[in-house]
Amino acid sequence: MEAVIIDNKALVKNMLTKLEELGREISWKINNTYSNGINNTIFEIQIFEQSTQTGLIAYQAEDGHVINYRYKDLEKRLPIQIMDMLLDIISYELKLN
Repeated sequence: MEAVIIDNKALVKNMLTKLEELGREISWKINNTYSNGINNTIFEIQIFEQSTQTGLIAYQAEDGHVINYRYKDLEKRLPIQIMDMLLDIISYELKLN
């Protein structure tokens, strides 16, 4: 199971790096906010634009399920997977360019 988390985290980091490449001083950081040791690890992604937090995504590392999120005025829809969420954000940012 740990290998899956590492692979998923690498994919998430790659997607966030793509988001950074869109410009407008976008940055991010990932925090491990919760882990109980029995297949329940929650990561939190914070997204910033020009040092102002514009997004927050909490997802379960084991299966990629997004628990909750907000990103600018992007319309909420749940349930959603982390990769779908990041693709939605990238698409949203591309439309702004």
